[in-house]
Amino acid sequence: MTANTRSSRPGNSKIRLSARQRVSAWLSIHRECAVDALRRLWQQPASSAMTLAVIAIALLLPALLYVTGKNLSQFDSGLAQANVVTVYLRSDASQGDVDQLQQLLATHELVSTTRYISPQQAAEDFAEWSGLGDVVDSLAQNPLPASLVVQLDDAQYEAIVQLQDMLSGEPGVDMVQMDQLWLQRLESFLSLTQRAVVALIIVLSMAVLFITGNSIRTAIASRAAEIRVMNLIGATRAFIARPFLYSGLWYGLLGGALAWVLLALLMLLLRGPATELLAFYGAQYRLQGLGASASMVLLGGSAMLGWLGARLSVSRHFSRF
Repeated sequence: MTANTRSSRPGNSKIRLSARQRVSAWLSIHRECAVDALRRLWQQPASSAMTLAVIAIALLLPALLYVTGKNLSQFDSGLAQANVVTVYLRSDASQGDVDQLQQLLATHELVSTTRYISPQQAAEDFAEWSGLGDVVDSLAQNPLPASLVVQLDDAQYEAIVQLQDMLSGEPGVDMVQMDQLWLQRLESFLSLTQRAVVALIIVLSMAVLFITGNSIRTAIASRAAEIRVMNLIGATRAFIARPFLYSGLWYGLLGGALAWVLLALLMLLLRGPATELLAFYGAQYRLQGLGASASMVLLGGSAMLGWLGARLSVSRHFSRF
């Protein structure tokens, strides 16, 4: 028998596939595995729902804390743009002292604008703001001092404190008030919130890995006989592991989607009261949700965590087969 005859046998012939056919076959295999993994989750509603609920709660906590910090940062950015120092003048301050102080402020690098408020204007503003105009009119003498309202450019807190100390020593100045203390507290709280979000993401990501890995371990144990048969007929480890990896991916993705839905429901419940509360602080403040980019991070990150948890579980438990 010649070599040409041997090569013509069907067993020795090779099927050559184009690159497009190989990609199509690869996509078809993965699509079938993904659909089969989702179908198996659907066939076990109780255990799947429990796993998804635990994953969703674990993902909801850092997402909720992130949204809280995002809404509080509105006040931080708004106050950062409103650096105002009020210089209260002594009752015996002369016009020369006022002019000298205004000239000093006009040439200072941190100062944007300066506005002088006379005692009479201060009384009118107070009466309009408080509604106690009759009380102010009944006073024999106006107790409110003249002041300079100084609008500052964006600057570090330390530079503003130095300006405050300098103004306090000028002639005719009684007191310099800088309403930045609660802004500092808000910035400290926001910094704490950001670190808490990072810490929660790390800790709860490990929890998601453990939850997904435990669910995949159970699935591997329930299909042990099937895995042994596939090993005997020569199936590759990648082929055997693929359905479990897709199961982990579905656990993570659906758990992240459930966390997003729960967060959206919470935001819907809080929107009415929060809108009324924020209206007292200005029309520019509104309740903000997770946002499109953060939502994509939540869904993509949860899917990746589910896949990674399944991968770790498969690597550990497949060694027994």
